[in-house]
Amino acid sequence: MTDQPTSPDTPDTPETQSAPAAGAPAYGAPTAGATAPGGWGSVPHVGAISGTHEAPAVGPAAPSVLPRPRRRLGRGPLIGIIAGGAAVVLLLVAGVVGYSVQTDSHSADRPVRAFLDDLSAGKVDDALRSAGIRHTKSDVLLTDAAYAKAKDRVTGYRITAVQPDGDTATVSAYLTQAGRQVPATFTLDKTGADWGVFPIWKLQAPRLGAVDLTVQGPPNTTVTVAGQRERTDSSGGLTLSALPGAYAVAVDGGKWFSAPTETAAVRGFGSSTGSPVSLTTEMTDAGKQAATDAVNAWVDRCIASTSTKPEGCSFYAYGENPANTYTNQKWTLDSRPTVTVGEWLPKGWTITTSSFGSATYTADFTGPSGAGTATAGPINVNASGYITGFSDSGATFASAVGNGASDTGS
Repeated sequence: MTDQPTSPDTPDTPETQSAPAAGAPAYGAPTAGATAPGGWGSVPHVGAISGTHEAPAVGPAAPSVLPRPRRRLGRGPLIGIIAGGAAVVLLLVAGVVGYSVQTDSHSADRPVRAFLDDLSAGKVDDALRSAGIRHTKSDVLLTDAAYAKAKDRVTGYRITAVQPDGDTATVSAYLTQAGRQVPATFTLDKTGADWGVFPIWKLQAPRLGAVDLTVQGPPNTTVTVAGQRERTDSSGGLTLSALPGAYAVAVDGGKWFSAPTETAAVRGFGSSTGSPVSLTTEMTDAGKQAATDAVNAWVDRCIASTSTKPEGCSFYAYGENPANTYTNQKWTLDSRPTVTVGEWLPKGWTITTSSFGSATYTADFTGPSGAGTATAGPINVNASGYITGFSDSGATFASAVGNGASDTGS
């Protein structure tokens, strides 16, 4: 074995060894300050090797804690942090928006808007239900069908003020009717709170207006209001609760009498109850003929009486002798009165005698002075009075002159 190493692949000959680089120590030559026993060169100092760094000192002079290298965050954790922050922001925004939405949805004007939205759409049943308005079958105008026939309905609205005051609130609005702005005020009660924060408001039933009408005609006359048939009371009046609108009112007098169609206007709610409507009736030609027939029938009943003072009639006779006995008593109509039909008064349509009729009373008698025929007349027949109404059989006449109060008998 030799003292110098050899390469297993290259023979140890001078020709195969490379020449040392310029400035570098020769192969096998010792470096400064180093001894190479056996002919070995010293290992170069690590600082002389390109691309290397000297290891930190070890020993008492070395620092006790080595600085920890900084570690960059990976992409995944960084995205997680950003997403978490964004979620917090979104939750805050959602909370603010949610609070704002709930505050708006619990505003006192919300029930009013719901009521007026249904009313504007013609949904009467829904509107009445939401407003807590109680009604019965007699409220014939508080239906979808009746309101659909009304004109000048509520077609829009505008809320002008909302004023909460403790457990109550007042909402002011303008309703649009026939192009006009009609003021309306609604009152609401606080009935609780959602989540203990947002108030729950309930609309007090607003005061409805009314179609208030009077028929200058017979009691219990049939009328139609927005297509609904009703009857007046004994005084000729009728009042029907109604929503804002204009309602056509007509008299149904059959073939006997009629009246011009009128319009009952109901403006808004509250103190507005509508303008009273008066319908003045007039007899038709058939009614006037029936009135004349009724007068003639009354005259005929009076003439058919055998009494000197027919009950309920406008003429009578007097001057009987108590000592005589009378037989074959009778009235004879010499001529009929003519009458004129006038306007309606509280007792009925007036019947005025244009020209008096004439009647004569005769009777056979026997007595102390002998036998003979007694005669009274001619006597005026006054047919003034009233037509109080009609039935299927015709008109009803009542005399205004009973028992000849304004006549002179003979």
